[in-house]
Amino acid sequence: MVFYDTWPKIDPQHLLWVLLAVLTIDHIWEMILAKRQQLVCLGAGVIPEELRAVIPPEVYHRARVYELHKMELFMWKHGIDLVISLAELFFGFYPFVWSLATQTLGSVTGDELWISLIFVLYLTIYITLRCLPVLLYDKCILELRYGTQTRMPCYMYICMGILSIILSQIVLAPLTLAIVFVVRTIGYFFFLYFWAVWAICTLLLVFLLPYLCIPCIGRQVRLPEGPLYLDVKRVCDLTGFPMSRVFIIRTKSTQYSNAYFYGSCCLKRIVIFDTLLYNKGLQPHELQPHEVGRGLFNIQVAAVVAHELGHWKNGHFYKATLIMKLHFLITMILFGLLFHCPQLYEAVGFKPGLCPIIVGFIIVLRFALTPYLTLANFVMLWNLRRFEYAADRFAHFLGYSMPLRSALIKIYADHMSFPVYDRCYARWHHTHPTILQRLAYQQRLDIEAAYN
Repeated sequence: MVFYDTWPKIDPQHLLWVLLAVLTIDHIWEMILAKRQQLVCLGAGVIPEELRAVIPPEVYHRARVYELHKMELFMWKHGIDLVISLAELFFGFYPFVWSLATQTLGSVTGDELWISLIFVLYLTIYITLRCLPVLLYDKCILELRYGTQTRMPCYMYICMGILSIILSQIVLAPLTLAIVFVVRTIGYFFFLYFWAVWAICTLLLVFLLPYLCIPCIGRQVRLPEGPLYLDVKRVCDLTGFPMSRVFIIRTKSTQYSNAYFYGSCCLKRIVIFDTLLYNKGLQPHELQPHEVGRGLFNIQVAAVVAHELGHWKNGHFYKATLIMKLHFLITMILFGLLFHCPQLYEAVGFKPGLCPIIVGFIIVLRFALTPYLTLANFVMLWNLRRFEYAADRFAHFLGYSMPLRSALIKIYADHMSFPVYDRCYARWHHTHPTILQRLAYQQRLDIEAAYN
């Protein structure tokens, strides 16, 4: 393809060392973060004072053991992945698999389109086998150490691996064909085409979400009149949000309880999961025994709605949409620049002039773009947490500080997880502030309000 000739000359060997360094720094940093979280878990033997009334000691201990297990597995996973990935780059793994795919179809066709299909199949099989060291370490060592054994026979893991390979090809095969076809058809600026298609699809999703996605979760109805309606109406009237845009989802599952705001103009809406309501808004005899007593009282639900109204008033939906589109545009521009660098292919072992399209996608997304994607992810997570604090501040401004605080604690009590996190680890991994951070923030707002 002629459009690979525009890059300045770069020594492929130097580029290889850059890729190896980027990969090493990224994985070691993730391992450092996991180690910090593990040390926090080890030191958090006592239940935080704010949550002692809602967490039984045995539940807290179980969550702590699970978090320790998860962090140690996370560190080993990144350590093993680092060693294997370095070997893949250094010893020319991708050219080897591409050569194998080419030889497989050698007597049939030499078309890159079909070779890419076989390449992706071989790569999927390899990635499945690549997970074995981590799986074995988890099942044979970590689960015994932490007492978290899962009773699943070995043959089930083999069946799951084979099934995942087969099912993944249903998605990957047409996706691979589409990528190669589009790049070959459009040429140099294909990455802008991908961005435009993604931007249009996400915009359409805003319109189609209530009609296509939500029915998969449950049945959506307007909030019916009653005591809850009056409490929610009171907070909506404070902000001018129409009650006709407040909905309840009668869910098919009890695993998720929340409320969310999305959309704009005539499409804006606040959606409340029925699992957020006390006893799902039903009589106790209509529930399973484990469902009785779960959920929030009406004033607590109103406080959660006040938080969601904070997202609306602060324009978080527009801001998040704009940021995501800008991030993806920058990603695609950088991707396009790196994708067209012939030395990048030579750095991982390909002969000069051989630049397979699908391999370019893998190398750029997995290795070359790592510095930008890592920093962009950190910035976006920081921004999402900032949005949550702003929405909490708005709920406090409306006078719902105590109900929101009690709602956060009750939601946590219904869906318990380990509550103590290292600050640095949380900054790099969490979309929301932790439960302890949000409670402390409400307390700080109370102190500020008392002095003002």
